[in-house]
Amino acid sequence: MKNARTAFSALLLALPLAWQAQAAPLAAGQPKFLGSAYSPAQAPGFADYWNKVTPENAGKWGSVEAERDRMDWSALDEAYRFAKANGFPFQMHVLVWGNQQPEWIETLPPAEQREEIEEWFAAVAERYPDLDFVEVVNEPLNDPPSKDDEGGGNYIQALGGNGASGWDWILESFRLARRHFPRSTLMINDYSITNSEDATRRYREIVELLQREKLVDAIGVQGHAFATTAETPMSVHRANLDHLAKTGLPIYVTELDIDGPSDEEQLRDYQRIFPVFWEHPAVRGITLWGFRPGLWREEEGAYLIREDGSERPALTWLRGYVRGDVGSTTASP
Repeated sequence: MKNARTAFSALLLALPLAWQAQAAPLAAGQPKFLGSAYSPAQAPGFADYWNKVTPENAGKWGSVEAERDRMDWSALDEAYRFAKANGFPFQMHVLVWGNQQPEWIETLPPAEQREEIEEWFAAVAERYPDLDFVEVVNEPLNDPPSKDDEGGGNYIQALGGNGASGWDWILESFRLARRHFPRSTLMINDYSITNSEDATRRYREIVELLQREKLVDAIGVQGHAFATTAETPMSVHRANLDHLAKTGLPIYVTELDIDGPSDEEQLRDYQRIFPVFWEHPAVRGITLWGFRPGLWREEEGAYLIREDGSERPALTWLRGYVRGDVGSTTASP
């Protein structure tokens, strides 16, 4: 048996270094995680690249409880088990939002809506007792649960509406979350923040309201491709990250995708965008919003691995950059 183990170890050592490196997530051993959205389309080879899990759609209330009082946890269970089996941080996405919410809740009276919201929080907490991150409110500036359109929720009044603070419904959502998830990192999240000084200012005001009651632990900023175009210099993003960092809270880039109409354009944009977020001292981790075909911005070519399983140049660069390989750390092509 000893000889067999020795022979196997020798075989591993003889394998190409590139193969050995690919067997571990890109950010393995780094002080920050580099994760991805998780779904059936993104599951193959996930742990070879990423070391943090956010369910893409499985944790949205409309996915779990499309029919009132009938919970379908199967897809969320799968993502949660995968994260725990691999020792990866898991982010619950999402408790309160103005999209992909149950249709049946929109027509209930506010008191009944409130009961259902509390049942939703309690059910998640009971089923998943070890959530690392809980995304309590998603897109408060851009998509609050105030509309009665498809998936809009229309339950903002059940949480207190705007109230005296202008954001009472957010405060109440976080109060509920702190009660149900006392050991989790509670996070707020929104898109098109760091590309706008005004959006950053308004977002920080909400965060500071939450801080007064010690309700929020982390700030999430999405990083979708429509917010990181070359029209806005990356120096603007860096300055707005600095502004949010003054709250003293860690920042997480939660939904990063970089389009790739061609390999060359995607590589150039990764080299322009990614280092600004990754190297910022307040940013503790980045989560890509998918990396294989089947991701949200597939038509825009935001995937890093092609249908045939081959890696695009941006992924090759990203691996070297995150690991600090010589020749891969430049922020320009």
